[in-house]
Amino acid sequence: MIFFRANIIRRIIIIPVVLFFFTPCAAFSATGVKTSFKKYTLYTYEDQLYLCEPYLVRHNEWLYKIFRQKGEISASDFPLFLKIFKHINPNIGNIDAISPGSRILIPLKPVDSNAYDQEDNGTVKVPVLAFSAQIPPGIVSRHTYTHTVKAGDTISELLSNEFLTSGGNVSKVGEKAILHLNPDMKDINYIYQGKSITLPDPSLLSQPWFNNFIAMKKADVPTTERMPKKKTTNPLAPKQISMAELAQLKRYTRLIQGHLMHQGRLFFPPASPADESKSIDLAKTPVMIDDTGKKTVLLEPGLTEASMPSDIVAAMKAYWKDLQFKQINEVLQANAQLRAQTMKDVPKSQESLIKTILTRTPYSYEPLVIFPVYLNNIQITVSLGRITHDHAPDILINSGSVYGSALEVLKNQGYRIIDLPTDLCFEEACIRLFSQLGYQVWKNPSFNAEGRVRKIPGVYAEKGMEKRFFTRTPLFKSAASFLENEKIDVIMLKKEPAR
Repeated sequence: MIFFRANIIRRIIIIPVVLFFFTPCAAFSATGVKTSFKKYTLYTYEDQLYLCEPYLVRHNEWLYKIFRQKGEISASDFPLFLKIFKHINPNIGNIDAISPGSRILIPLKPVDSNAYDQEDNGTVKVPVLAFSAQIPPGIVSRHTYTHTVKAGDTISELLSNEFLTSGGNVSKVGEKAILHLNPDMKDINYIYQGKSITLPDPSLLSQPWFNNFIAMKKADVPTTERMPKKKTTNPLAPKQISMAELAQLKRYTRLIQGHLMHQGRLFFPPASPADESKSIDLAKTPVMIDDTGKKTVLLEPGLTEASMPSDIVAAMKAYWKDLQFKQINEVLQANAQLRAQTMKDVPKSQESLIKTILTRTPYSYEPLVIFPVYLNNIQITVSLGRITHDHAPDILINSGSVYGSALEVLKNQGYRIIDLPTDLCFEEACIRLFSQLGYQVWKNPSFNAEGRVRKIPGVYAEKGMEKRFFTRTPLFKSAASFLENEKIDVIMLKKEPAR
């Protein structure tokens, strides 16, 4: 069994550098462009610069809520993020006890030291451009495409991953982009069959005017240019699949550990030297390869194996054994079913999830246990989950509703507390909980089968003789056989009923 873990041991060297933004030269003074400035701080960590943002804590904010919204480091390497945060904020002894008005520094992301021209006094000047509301429609349309809504379509299924949260839901940025590109749309949860909508391409996110674009009032948003639809002379001729369909096909093939061929022209060897080579346009007729190597030709609605040229079908079948043909809609429906149960989803009930994953362990779980806490001689009550074990102290589960001094009081009483925010997806919740309980944990573990290394989507937890694998995705055959041979207990976290 091949598992990969990263043990991070780092030492921080702090060298503060203040960033100032200045008015750029005349080369930037184009129509619709304005400049702004903002102060940042640079800190050096093992010869790597990190960009840090001064932040003023607002009402009803706590650190973990702020962390989830800020920067690349907190999402990719939270232990590193937390270590840097504690060192650059030495005045904060308890990170759970902050109040509105507190000023903190938040490490955002690593930056290239060569990208900044530091002056003798250690300051760095960086020009920042912001585009005004006068964004030409043609500029926007280069980074969008149109889609005609079909039965069963949802915005989360149509958007690329870049506009989704880790749980597969539409992110705030994705929602703003959709609403701005479709001024007539009032709610992204309501789209209607047959209506043409404009969808953002991931390249939109990298445009320097993007943040200003989504911050504009919808009335000021330029209407995107739409290309006229081309008429086809042959209704049975395959059409190039849309970008939205392609994105969904890619997601599905990743879920089944497969591969999608969708670019270029694929030629098949002739049956004899006298025959001509046959070929298909993969942009119009993509081919999906599953984890066993089996090929599936994907066809547009209305097209079938019988409607394709017989000589091309014969050439494909001669080249690929056990070839099958499916309409793209069938695969998209299967994709929707798989995506309905993935470890990236956010559970509707965290209490139910914890109960389920601890069912076959020595631990027991009680949700919503009331604890009395005394603050300044005043008794208040807090509600947390509690994990018990016959031979270990109780562990409290904080979903984010309790913070500050109340947590310190409970810790001083000897309780161990695990933070499990309710917006964690299945994967993140399993990893965090079992790691805190002393299990060795791996995400998407790998195994070797027939000379190929394959990944199994899910979370593996091991401690002593306990070996458990948690997933929400149907296992492909070779993975199921491997887990069974290794005597690993597989727990399928089933789809939750809608509330």
